[in-house]
Amino acid sequence: MSEAFDPQPAADLLLAAYREGRQLTDLPDAVRPRTMAEGYAIQDRLLAAIGDECAGWKLAIGSAKGKRTSGVGRSIAGRVLKSQLHGDGAAIRMPHAGAVTVEFEIAYVIARDIDPDAPAVEASDVVAETRVAFELVLSRFFDRRAVGWPSFAADNSAFQALVIGPAIESGDVAEVARSLVVEVDGVARVRAVTGEDETDPLAALTDLIAVSRERGVPIPAGSIVSTGTLSVPFDLTGPGTITARFAGRSLGFSLLPV
Repeated sequence: MSEAFDPQPAADLLLAAYREGRQLTDLPDAVRPRTMAEGYAIQDRLLAAIGDECAGWKLAIGSAKGKRTSGVGRSIAGRVLKSQLHGDGAAIRMPHAGAVTVEFEIAYVIARDIDPDAPAVEASDVVAETRVAFELVLSRFFDRRAVGWPSFAADNSAFQALVIGPAIESGDVAEVARSLVVEVDGVARVRAVTGEDETDPLAALTDLIAVSRERGVPIPAGSIVSTGTLSVPFDLTGPGTITARFAGRSLGFSLLPV
C-alpha cells in the first residue's frame, strides 16, 4: 500500500516563494501533487499558513476548449484573499518583476450560504449580484502551465489580485463582451475572447459548486466568485495603467514599479 500524500512539504515551499517574492521552476518530484485532490490539499495548507481571510474564489480554465483540452474537465478553483482585493482605480504593486497576466472577468456575489452537504443548487439561484472585475495572475512558478494542473491548483491557481468593478445586470454580460476594449496606457490592447475560448460565467460557478461539494468546503454568503477571463489574456512586465471600457462604463487600475 502506498503512503498517504503529505501536502505540507509542498505547501512550505510555495509559502516561502510567496513570502519572498520569488518563483520556482517546479516542485521536487517527491512532494509534487499527481492528482487534483492532492493539488487542492496543498492549496488548503498554503492558504492556512498565509493566514489571510478568504473573500471568495477565482476560477481558471473556464472555456469549453480549456476544460476539454486540460484533461481536468472543469474549471480549477483558487481563493481570493481579502488583502489582495481592490477597487476601481487601485494602484497595485506586484511582489516581483515577472510577467503579470491581465484578465477582465465576470464576478458574482453569492446570495446565501452554499452547504456542500445540502442538495445541489442551480448556479443562477445563488447569485445576488453580477459585477465586472480584473484578475491579475502571477504564479509562484516561472511557467504555470508547464508544471501541470495539480501544481497549478496547489499554487492557489496562480491568483495574485482581484480588482472589483461596478455591478451590471445579469442579462448585460453579452453586451459587455460585445463592447469590451481593454487599454494599456490609453492604447487598445485586447477585446473579448470568442468561440470556444469564451467562458460561460454560470457554468464556471457550477464548477465551483461541484468542487465545493466534493471537497466539503462551504461557500459563504457574500463570497465573490470571479469566473474566468472574458477578455483575451495578455501579459505585462513593468508599470502601466490598464482600463476596460464596456457598455459606456469603465474599470481601471495601475501597476506600480516593483
